[in-house]
Amino acid sequence: MKRGIWIYILVMLLLALPMILAQNYKLEVSTTQESYKSGENITLRISLLDSNNNPINTQVQIIIEDSEKMKRIEKTISSNELVNINLGEGVTYGYWTITAEYQGTEAKGLFLVEMNELAKFEINNDILTVTNIGNSIYSKTIQIIIGDTVGARTPRLDIGEKVQYRLIAPEGDYEVKVTDGITTLTKSQVQLTGTGQIIGTLDEASKSRNPITGGISPDEENDIGLLSYIKNSSLVYIFILVVFGVAILLAIQRKLIKK
Repeated sequence: MKRGIWIYILVMLLLALPMILAQNYKLEVSTTQESYKSGENITLRISLLDSNNNPINTQVQIIIEDSEKMKRIEKTISSNELVNINLGEGVTYGYWTITAEYQGTEAKGLFLVEMNELAKFEINNDILTVTNIGNSIYSKTIQIIIGDTVGARTPRLDIGEKVQYRLIAPEGDYEVKVTDGITTLTKSQVQLTGTGQIIGTLDEASKSRNPITGGISPDEENDIGLLSYIKNSSLVYIFILVVFGVAILLAIQRKLIKK
């Protein structure tokens, strides 16, 4: 009987041992800043102490995840030391979680990746390419200066998405400047060709004609733009001439019939 009691006590102690050992450790996750910019290294510290608050210097497993758990980084780092970690590409803005684990003891910490609405501009021949290299939707207004003419575009780009615009102007070499207030690109000797005196941009994806300036259109903010206005005006003139010609022919026909 006594032997059975001792076996029972021994089994219970063995089952409780992991919990007892886990309670002997003090684990804490901390970062040097509450928030970080996109692309900036995260500096963190995993503090590991025993029950007497003595540091335990060893290797600790950590997991870093974004709020939607779309990106996961697993690393083994040294405890009680400042460690720099690069989150790599595709870092979305919002709160990220750091989970540290050591022998059954777990601790969590949070840090914020700040929103970064950032674009890259490239001009190749007469094509302007705008690429979203930030960590959020890009919807800034872009100023496009061709020579002395200023216009604007406001694309809406998902992370990594790009849009292309064709630059047009009377044939010649121009200095082109593109800026959104944060990123600026200036390029000289850009050779452009266009129609008449129109200066502007055409969306290469939708092929929508939307020159940015010119002073011919009665409504410069109209999404149809100057080229469509000129094209439509030409069609109207042709229609009027056709109607006028038909009227003359009918008049001549009536005179011939009366004779």
